[in-house]
Amino acid sequence: MSRRIIHFVHANGFPAKTYTKLFSFLEPRFEIHYLERHAHDPAFPVTDGWQALQDELRLSIESSFEKPVIGLGHSLGGILHLLVSIENPRLYKQIILLDAPIISRSSSGGIRVLKALNLIDRFSSSRMTRARRNLWKSRDEAYRHFKAKPKFAAFDDDVLRDYIEHGTVETDGGLRLFFDPQIEAAIYRNLPHNLPSLRGKLTVPVAYIGGTRSREARLARLNFMQRNFPIDFHFLPGSHLFPFETPRETAAAIESILIPN
Repeated sequence: MSRRIIHFVHANGFPAKTYTKLFSFLEPRFEIHYLERHAHDPAFPVTDGWQALQDELRLSIESSFEKPVIGLGHSLGGILHLLVSIENPRLYKQIILLDAPIISRSSSGGIRVLKALNLIDRFSSSRMTRARRNLWKSRDEAYRHFKAKPKFAAFDDDVLRDYIEHGTVETDGGLRLFFDPQIEAAIYRNLPHNLPSLRGKLTVPVAYIGGTRSREARLARLNFMQRNFPIDFHFLPGSHLFPFETPRETAAAIESILIPN
């Protein structure tokens, strides 16, 4: 029997191969596909509401598969799958969101105002992302740098090493991030503010796996999503980045909520 197909989309700032350990637990039973880096193809630039990024994902799926796929996405990746599925439900058998909350009406309204006033950088992750360090002398130096950061401290060690291996590139000036921090900031800055309007439009089966300590889910007001969308909710211990913290448990949770083939 052929393996079922998962089309995966990564979180903002984390190229797909950062998830290598998670994939390793799924690959015996699933065929996993992905684009290594979203938002870096000049043909699909970051625009307000991520429309071009939706097009990039849609075309990737349409050009690669004849049958509906399982759309698996972490944060940015999950939201992109949802947005693509609204107009193209035929592409999906099921969607699984890894800590990818649909923001509430109040949060959406706040984002809309901040964009209009050109203040979004003050209240989103884009400000910190633009200023993040982006050059190291060696992979060992990069590993020590990230290991000391609270955001990365809980990472499974193999995952952190995969991030250093696949999330950086060697240049004449030293080791640089593979995911351009300016593009990462632009993605945060252009977060769609119309996500509450998806209510009543989802026709593909959707499941959600969240981190019990996810700050992002709290800011998005996850209870709005729980009240208004026909989604199957599950939670694992961890932060918004729980797929990097507990990849084995995340893979097991994914398999447990997949609908029958």
